[in-house]
Amino acid sequence: MSEESLRRILENFRRYISQDQRFLLRDLLHTFHPADVASILSHMDNEEVEYLFDLLEPEVASEVLREMDEDAREHLLKRLDPERLSEVVGRMESDDAVDVISELPRERAEEVLREMAPEASEEVRELLQHPEDTAGRLMALEVVAVRQDDTVDQAIAAIRKAVDEMGEFYYVYVVDDAGRLVGVLPLARLLVSRSDRKVSEIMNQDVVSVPEDMDQEEVAQVFRRYDLVAVPVVDREDRLIGRITVDDVMEVLEEETSEDIGRMAGTGETIREEIAWKIAGARFPWILTSLVSGLISGSIIGAFQGTIGRFLPLTVFIPIITAMGGNIGLQAASITVRGLALGKIDTFELWRRALREARVGVIMGVFCGGTLGLVAAIWHKNPAFGLVVGVAMWGAILVAATMGTVVPILFRKVQVDPAIAAGPFITMSNDITGLAIYLGIATAMLKWLVG
Repeated sequence: MSEESLRRILENFRRYISQDQRFLLRDLLHTFHPADVASILSHMDNEEVEYLFDLLEPEVASEVLREMDEDAREHLLKRLDPERLSEVVGRMESDDAVDVISELPRERAEEVLREMAPEASEEVRELLQHPEDTAGRLMALEVVAVRQDDTVDQAIAAIRKAVDEMGEFYYVYVVDDAGRLVGVLPLARLLVSRSDRKVSEIMNQDVVSVPEDMDQEEVAQVFRRYDLVAVPVVDREDRLIGRITVDDVMEVLEEETSEDIGRMAGTGETIREEIAWKIAGARFPWILTSLVSGLISGSIIGAFQGTIGRFLPLTVFIPIITAMGGNIGLQAASITVRGLALGKIDTFELWRRALREARVGVIMGVFCGGTLGLVAAIWHKNPAFGLVVGVAMWGAILVAATMGTVVPILFRKVQVDPAIAAGPFITMSNDITGLAIYLGIATAMLKWLVG
């Protein structure tokens, strides 16, 4: 919806809330898609959100709660009483219910689970046993599974039986007598097959599945690689235990992208975070890293103060060289982090990627260094100074481009999130190396600079 239409909708809702028009508001809410209701609630204050959410039927409320942004949902979860919350969560598929329950404090989560229907509660408890950020935690337990010797008619009967407790699904999974996954049957193929044919005759045996302990980012890569809309999850004995759908993967990608951007900037805050001390705390690591970087850079300048004192024009180009190195390093790091996240770069490609980025650094260094060196030589009428600036810029860019590629891959090799390295570490290291290269070359050529 447009900003203008959203503004009018919010005005109407607030007017009806002030008049306590509960029946009118309930009817009005039902005219919107749950995702639109969640969007409307995200623009209202906490009391208004509670008022409107209380008007929703449990089925609709469960969909709205699932669509709400993290901060608005966090507040609502704190205020809802356990009985209402259990009623709403009980209408969700098992994977969505786990997402909500996992956000609650332990005692409150246990209280809500006790209020839920025993079967739904048991499913949530089972999923909570899986480690976070794995396929097991991401999956839904609701699946349609048939035996390989069942007929098409029996498979359709299984779908009719399961359809009420499941959202959208696209495949029927085929298992053997031990529950091991042996095939997959797209709904379209099932519907056009004769009712007396056996499932084993029409199923696809080349089935793509993921183990329950696979990392969720790897699961997302499986979806991308095989162009899937759903994937079955199996245990260590290849028994079918759940399924993951593409909408779950989209949420993973959004979450991981947000986390990576926050880490690359040295923060972990959410977009809608409003508590000042939380924002300050999230940004503190970046500020601290910048402080350390400044102190080290200052120490390097201090160590070369004799050189700078004898040729003061050196100071003019210090910020240019450090800024260029930092920007080139962050560009290379951003590309590498994204490539690693999407599975387009593997850790065994370290040296090949490093050499490629070094070649890019050489080309960019020649162009940028040559341009800046020419400016320095003409400006100060000193060819030697132009050579110092040009070579220093070339070296800083080469090192920055190489480090921007190598460091994230090395972090991934040692099981550290490479996004952590992309911001603070790369910027700090490039500032330090750029200064050392520039002032080191200037010291070596000092007699030509002052001569």
